[in-house]
Amino acid sequence: MTPPHAHAHSRHPGKPAPHERPHRSGIPASQILAFIDPQRFDASLRLLVGDVADRAFVGRCLTGEGPLHHRGANYILIALLGELLQQLPESSASEDAVDVPMRLPPHLADVEQPGNYPLRLPMQALRRLAGGDPILLEAMIDCLTDGPPQHALANVALVALIDRLSAALPSGR
Repeated sequence: MTPPHAHAHSRHPGKPAPHERPHRSGIPASQILAFIDPQRFDASLRLLVGDVADRAFVGRCLTGEGPLHHRGANYILIALLGELLQQLPESSASEDAVDVPMRLPPHLADVEQPGNYPLRLPMQALRRLAGGDPILLEAMIDCLTDGPPQHALANVALVALIDRLSAALPSGR
C-alpha cells in the first residue's frame, strides 16, 4: 500500500493536495500584515529586550524580514505569549541562558562573524526537555538558533517567553 504522503509529489497540475488549503484570501499582499500592532509587539519584546535599539532590531528581524506568513506568525505567537505573561505576576529573565550567535550564510564563511543577537536563549526548560543529556541539549540549541535571523530570533523569543511564563507559574517550572 502506498503511504498517503507519497501522493503529494504526484499531484495533478492545478489541483491542491488534500492537506493543502487552497488560497481563498482576497486580501492584497500590501494589506496581509495590517493586523500587526507595533506598540503591542514592542510591549511583548520589552519583556525580553530592554534596550530600545536592540528591541527595534529584533522586531525588524521578526516582522520586517522574510516571507509574509512568517512575519505574521511571529507577531501572532509573540504577542499572544506576551499578553499572557503580562497577566501573570512579574517574573525575571532566567540567568541560565546562552548567547545566540549571528550566523552568516556559508558563502560568507571568510567574513568575520558579526557577534551575538541581543536576545539570549534560556536553558532551564531545555535542560528539562533534554533530560540531562548534554548531547540532546546541544542539538536542541542548534535547532533553535540555526537559520536566518527571522527564524533563530523567533525561536529564541518564543522559548524566552515560555521560560518567563514558566517562572511566573505557582510551581516556578
